[in-house]
Amino acid sequence: MEGKMEQEDIVDEAEIELEDVETEGQETGSESSPDTEEAQEKQTKPVFDDRQQEAFDKAIAEKVFKLREKEREAEELKQRLSSLEQQMPKQERPNVPKEPDPYALSDQEYQQQLRMRDEAIARQAAFDAQQRFQQQEAQRLQQEQAMKQQEALNEKVSTYSQRAVQLGITNEELQAAGNSVAAFGISDDVVNYILEDDLGPAITKYLSQNVTELDTIRSMSPAQAAVRIATHVREKAAALKPKVNAAPDPVNQPAKAGVAPKARGPKGAMFE
Repeated sequence: MEGKMEQEDIVDEAEIELEDVETEGQETGSESSPDTEEAQEKQTKPVFDDRQQEAFDKAIAEKVFKLREKEREAEELKQRLSSLEQQMPKQERPNVPKEPDPYALSDQEYQQQLRMRDEAIARQAAFDAQQRFQQQEAQRLQQEQAMKQQEALNEKVSTYSQRAVQLGITNEELQAAGNSVAAFGISDDVVNYILEDDLGPAITKYLSQNVTELDTIRSMSPAQAAVRIATHVREKAAALKPKVNAAPDPVNQPAKAGVAPKARGPKGAMFE
């Protein structure tokens, strides 16, 4: 219980740090209007200090851990469902013989067939009850599996969005790039591969800007597309990461001792 609370505290702290970083970036953008590309890149890419970077890394690690847990749970449910479905077709519904004719049989034969029919009715009722239970259980497992898969997808998207923050990609850029890639009909397997990559947001942005490459990947199988992304796209996408000038702003030099500061204003102006 204490371990779980510590993990939740870590995630909360990380989210607070990330909010601080985003807020700092917004304030910088509102107070200044840089004229150079380097200054614009500096605004776009958040600068993390050691404490913020550690909090960010912990948040990502926590979300990846949760993602793997959701995927494992979904896989276990899938296996249980498959096992249950394999059991259902093997069983056949017991057949109930028709009611015996008391006039065509001796009393002993009639009682014997009547008892056998009653036993068949009981077996059939038990079979029907078991089938209903298995069908309900299969439906429950399917719903639970769908829920776990959705939770895993939510964790992927959340981690993907946080990585975009570190890569200096805004939410608007990420959404526009994602819409462009999705419009090409990329398979779900390839989408999941990109979501799980550390450079996933940059890969999406690169593909949205290079339609020829995007069309090439779309025409490939998921396995071929994954190899293509790893060997060709990933390196080019990494080049989209903004360069950060971490040097501090210049500090005004103090005036030398004993030297009066020069008066400002037009030549010949008098100040009282």
